[in-house]
Amino acid sequence: MTTAGDLREKVELQALVTVSDGAGGSTQSWETVVTAPAAIKVLKAGEEVMQGRLATEQTLVVTLRWQSALADALTTWKLKNSRTGNLYGIKSITPDVRRAWVDILCQTDVL
Repeated sequence: MTTAGDLREKVELQALVTVSDGAGGSTQSWETVVTAPAAIKVLKAGEEVMQGRLATEQTLVVTLRWQSALADALTTWKLKNSRTGNLYGIKSITPDVRRAWVDILCQTDVL
C-alpha cells in the first residue's frame, strides 16, 4: 500500500504537441501536462548491446495520486523523472478502483 510518505520523487507526464511555426508549417515538441510527486519502484533492470554499445534497460512502476488530468493520459506520452532527467515510455496506466492512486508502467526509451 502506498502512503504519502512514499512519494519521494517528482515526475512529469509529457504529451507530444504540434505547434505552428508561423510560416505555414509546424513543429512537434514535448509539453508537460502533469507534474506530481511519485513513488518509483524498479521491477526489472538489465543491459543490452544496441548498435555496438551497451545500453541499460529498466522497467518500473510509478505510483502517484489520482488527479483529473490523468483521465486524458495516453500510452503515447512520456514520463520524466524531474530529479534525474530520465525519460521513460509509458506502457500502461492503471488507476485503482477508488481512483485514489494510479500506477504507471514505464520502460526506458530505446533511441
